[in-house]
Amino acid sequence: MNGVSIFFLQAMLVVALPYLLWRGAGLRSLFPLVGVQVLAGVVLGPSVFGALAPRGWTALFGPERLPMLSGIQWLAVTLFCFLTGLHLREGGVAAQWRTTLQISLGSIAAPFALGAAAGWWMATVGWPVAGELASPEWFAGAMGICTAVTALPVLGALLREMRLTGTHLGQLALRCAAVNDAWVWLFLTLVLLQHGGHGGAGVFTVAAGASAYLGLMFLAVRPTLAWLLRRREPETELLLAMALCLVLASAFLGELAGLHHVMGGFVAGLVWPTREAQRVRRQLEPVTVVVLLPFFFLAAGLRTEISLNHPMTLWIAVLSLAVAIAGKVAGVALPARYAGMGWRDALALGTLLQTKGLVEVVVLTVLLDARIISTAAFSGLLLMALTSTLLARPLTILVTRLRLP
Repeated sequence: MNGVSIFFLQAMLVVALPYLLWRGAGLRSLFPLVGVQVLAGVVLGPSVFGALAPRGWTALFGPERLPMLSGIQWLAVTLFCFLTGLHLREGGVAAQWRTTLQISLGSIAAPFALGAAAGWWMATVGWPVAGELASPEWFAGAMGICTAVTALPVLGALLREMRLTGTHLGQLALRCAAVNDAWVWLFLTLVLLQHGGHGGAGVFTVAAGASAYLGLMFLAVRPTLAWLLRRREPETELLLAMALCLVLASAFLGELAGLHHVMGGFVAGLVWPTREAQRVRRQLEPVTVVVLLPFFFLAAGLRTEISLNHPMTLWIAVLSLAVAIAGKVAGVALPARYAGMGWRDALALGTLLQTKGLVEVVVLTVLLDARIISTAAFSGLLLMALTSTLLARPLTILVTRLRLP
C-alpha cells in the first residue's frame, strides 16, 4: 500500500470506529460520543492494537506514517477550542451570577487543592510523574489543573442526551462549566508562561508577546468583527469563511506570541460576536466532533501506553480519579447546598460537572509538550479523564434515584 491508501485506511478506522461503537453497540444511551472517541484512540494505540498486532499497527500507525496526520490533529483541536469559546459567548453567566460564581469557585478550588496535594506527594515520594523540566511544585500545579477540568462542550452534549438542557439543573451546570473552563484556560496559560516552556523564550518576552496578541484580538479584532456583522448579515458560506480565517489567523498569531495554538483557537471564540455564535457553532460543530476530533484522539492514544509491566500508570489513574471525583463533588455540592439546593440536585450537579473529555486531553497534551508531566503521568491522567467522563451520566442517574431531600 502507498501513502495515500494508508491515509484513507487510517481515516476510516479513526472516524468510523468510535461512531459505530457509539451508535451500534448500545453505548449511546450510557456515554457521550467524546468519551467513546477517547477510548477508541487508546484502543488504536500501542496499548491494545499495538500489543495484539504489532506488525499491523506499525504498518498503519508507525512513526513514518504519522506526519500526514499532524496537520489534521492541529486543526481539529484548534477548531474545538474555538467552539469552546463560542459556547462561553453564547451562554454567558449573567443569570443567577452569585450562585454560579459560588459553585464554580468551589468546583475549581476543591479539586485543584486536592489534586495539587496529591501531585506534590506523588512527585516527592518518587513516582515517575514529573516531566524533565518540572519540579514537584510545578507538577503539583499541573495536577491541580487536570483534576479541576470540566469540559463545557461535552457537558452540553451530555445534557442534551439526558434531556436536561432546559431544566434549572442543566442551565446551572452549563453556567458553572463556562466559568470553570475560563479559569482552567487562564491557569494553564499562567503555568506555561511562568514555567517558560516555550522553546527557550524568556518569560518577559512571552508575556509581552501574549499581551500584544490579546490586546490586538480584544481591542481591535473584536469590535471590528462586531461592526462588520452589524452592517450586514452575511450568507452562511461567507460567515463560515470569516470564522475559519479568524481561527487560523488567531492560532498563527498565538503561536508567534509564545502561546499554544489551542489558546489561539479559544481566544478566537471569545472575540467572535455573540449574535452569530450559535449560527457558526451549528455549522462547525458536527464536522469537528464527528470527523476531525478522532484524529486528535488518535494522537493522544498513540502517546498512551498501558501495560501490566508498568503498574504506576494504573496507580496514577486510580489516585487521580479518586481525587478528581471527591474534589469535584464536594466542591460543587457543598456551596450548592449552601445556596439553597436540595442534596439530590446538589450532588447531581457535582456528578454532571465530572465531564472532562477533550478539554482534559488538550490540557494534558500541552503539559506533556512543555515537559511538565511525564509520559506515565500523561497515560494515567488520560485514563482518569476517560473514566471520569464515562462515569458522569451513570453517577448522575444513580444520584437522582436516591431518596434525598
